[in-house]
Amino acid sequence: MKDNVQIKVIRVKITEDVYLVGSGQIRISNSYDCHVYLIDCGNELVLIDAGSGLETKFIIKNIRKEGFNEKKVSHLLLTHCHADHAGGCKNMKKLTGCKIVCAEAEGRLLEHGKDEEIGLDIAKKSLLYPDDYKFTHCKPDLIIKDRDIIRIGRYIFQAIVVPGHSKASTCYLLDRDGYRILFSSDIVFLGGTIGIGNWPGSSLEEYRKNIWNLSNLQIDALLPGHFLWTLRDGQASLDKAIENLSLAWVPPAWQHNHPHF
Repeated sequence: MKDNVQIKVIRVKITEDVYLVGSGQIRISNSYDCHVYLIDCGNELVLIDAGSGLETKFIIKNIRKEGFNEKKVSHLLLTHCHADHAGGCKNMKKLTGCKIVCAEAEGRLLEHGKDEEIGLDIAKKSLLYPDDYKFTHCKPDLIIKDRDIIRIGRYIFQAIVVPGHSKASTCYLLDRDGYRILFSSDIVFLGGTIGIGNWPGSSLEEYRKNIWNLSNLQIDALLPGHFLWTLRDGQASLDKAIENLSLAWVPPAWQHNHPHF
């Protein structure tokens, strides 16, 4: 399967040391890709997620366009194992030599999860992916747990596991000299909407139990896996999600027309 739309390499610097190098939504990479973030950690680079694995070359070109050598990507911090985030892990590892980092439950799916387990069968039935899309599995290099610290170059990332969107969806918190950035994946979006749906691992009950992991983080920037982001007052979106999930009725759960989950 190949995307027939011509993709132009475009520079997207979000804030100091943080770049958007993949996104199907704004068409800087394949249309099936989530937002893929690059962080400059000095003599090492980090990627948040890998995209779908289709036309990974565009993500590599975007990395180069920002003036970086893709071979300096030492780690790929995977948020969860849905195809738009994880399908490109094997390609990215092959092209950069990076280590794949993720939570245990997501790592099992990355290595040998069936389409039914990662929700790809439902996604195809819902016409979110074409029938000929195939998820490419690979083995993770490092398994992390909630609140684990990952030191890469000049920066420290903290893993925050929040089951609900998937079995072990993981946010990554970066404190850049007091400016706090949360890569929230599909767990919480701008405005406090959440990624709940009819696929394996998605659970409103798990969301209610685990959303509290995002309280009192005092984040500035919220950089999700899709849609808009914010560079200020990001904690307000987390607090809104926490509030919604504490109420007696079903929260306004993800009213966006999510392209792939």
